[in-house]
Amino acid sequence: MFVHLHCHSHYSFLRGVASPDEIIAAAVEQNMSAVALTDTNGMYAAVPFYTKAKHAGIKPIVGVTLDVKFRISSDEFRNSPSVPITLLAMDTDGYSNLCQLTTLRQLGTTKLASLAVPANAGKRHATPGAFTQNAAAAETDGRPAALEELAKHSRGIIALCPLPARVHDDGNRTGTIRRAPHQSPVAIYFSQLKQIFADRLYIEVQHLSASDGRTIREAERLGRALGIPLVVTNNVHFLRLEEHLHHRAVNAIRAGGLLTTVAPPEITSAEAWFKPVAEMQKCFPDHPEWLEATIEIADGCNLQLELGKLILPEGSVPDGESAFSYLWKLSFDGARKRYKPLRPEVLSRLTHELEVIEHWKLAPYFLLVSEIVQEARRRGIPAIARGSAASSMVTYCLGISRVCPLRWGLYFERFLNERRGDCPDIDIDICGARRDELLDYVYEHWGAEHVAMIGSFITMHARLAVREVAKVFGVPPGEVDRFTKRLPHRPVREILQAIRQLPECRDLPIDEEPWKTILQVARRLRSRALP
Repeated sequence: MFVHLHCHSHYSFLRGVASPDEIIAAAVEQNMSAVALTDTNGMYAAVPFYTKAKHAGIKPIVGVTLDVKFRISSDEFRNSPSVPITLLAMDTDGYSNLCQLTTLRQLGTTKLASLAVPANAGKRHATPGAFTQNAAAAETDGRPAALEELAKHSRGIIALCPLPARVHDDGNRTGTIRRAPHQSPVAIYFSQLKQIFADRLYIEVQHLSASDGRTIREAERLGRALGIPLVVTNNVHFLRLEEHLHHRAVNAIRAGGLLTTVAPPEITSAEAWFKPVAEMQKCFPDHPEWLEATIEIADGCNLQLELGKLILPEGSVPDGESAFSYLWKLSFDGARKRYKPLRPEVLSRLTHELEVIEHWKLAPYFLLVSEIVQEARRRGIPAIARGSAASSMVTYCLGISRVCPLRWGLYFERFLNERRGDCPDIDIDICGARRDELLDYVYEHWGAEHVAMIGSFITMHARLAVREVAKVFGVPPGEVDRFTKRLPHRPVREILQAIRQLPECRDLPIDEEPWKTILQVARRLRSRALP
């Protein structure tokens, strides 16, 4: 038997094709008991993947493919500065350590506690049409993890490490590894990894091309010499064989090149699809134990995430006060200033809101937001709440909002109610000219190790998807503009139907190449996440 332990979704930005949901569906279709999500240097889809796999009756294995520094000094590997190691969480300790390792990699530092305040915190704005440049920049963000960091954060993690490909080798153009002595650079590297992971280390082998045979034989020799078991994966980047074109297209977008010019290592083999068990057995007919090792690893991964529980920061309150009692005091102090006299409807509304806030234990959240807004006011930085937060009398009395909900007939239940247990979203508009100054205060006041910027993703829709795919197909910019400007603003899945129905689009050459294939690829890539 076999399960896939190395799968990339479209959260491996502009590398993978399938969504996490589609990977789960493929595992269900092929009657696999488990499946792993191991996106490149990120865990953006880990929680939704976990919950949806559980719902589908598939065991979710949360992991990441992390670049790890290859530190052995050797001319043979001087152009291979890192090795992509697949790390799988066995339990909550492992999940926590994966989060730590990916954060360290993205921030490009070895000590979270000593982080400097980001000079450009919050300056990155995602705008349609700008993702190609952002994607290229994302490739240089961060740096490979160090072995010391792996050692510090190895608890609860299973590691699958391939043999590092030798990029610079005048005598061997295949990019594979020749047989090396026991103390070769590769053997030393795996010995170091074994010291870190012990029996949780596996040598990862793949059969994605004819030239992989030599690498597999070398991996077998190395595993035998060092006592490290081997495991089979398929480096899944797309679901079906015919989707290699889609994988090439998104990688060409990432690399800023054409389909005809983007080549390995930017793209992976056409064999890197979600193969059924029978196909994997054909690749390794003489070593069923390597395929069965995937089941052994899956059995060892038993992550249980405690979801749906709010974890709020503990703010500073005066001695003798709790977060709720202090929020009560500040709210009524604010009410006395804003309502003269304090009418019964004010007291009733404010008391009700505070009771709901206490019911959900959200007082620390309101105090935190209030502290940020008050600091902005002290510095003369315009900051005001917008959206549903303006429906709350508590936010009005705290000065977070400047809209009286009674005057305008705004219902608190639109913002928060006793049946809604998720954390309310208090959106604050801050003066753009001094926004970074306030962000610097947040990092300094609460400590950079306790503050994180929220990530946001661009997704490909309609015109954008068609435009970017057409570019990598080599269509001249003028022709791309003429075609896409006539497209209706519809979801990609509806674009062909809309083109056939709208008079202004009927003469578009949608049944002629390359537009026929471009539209097919664009439809498959709809709503794919981009950095």
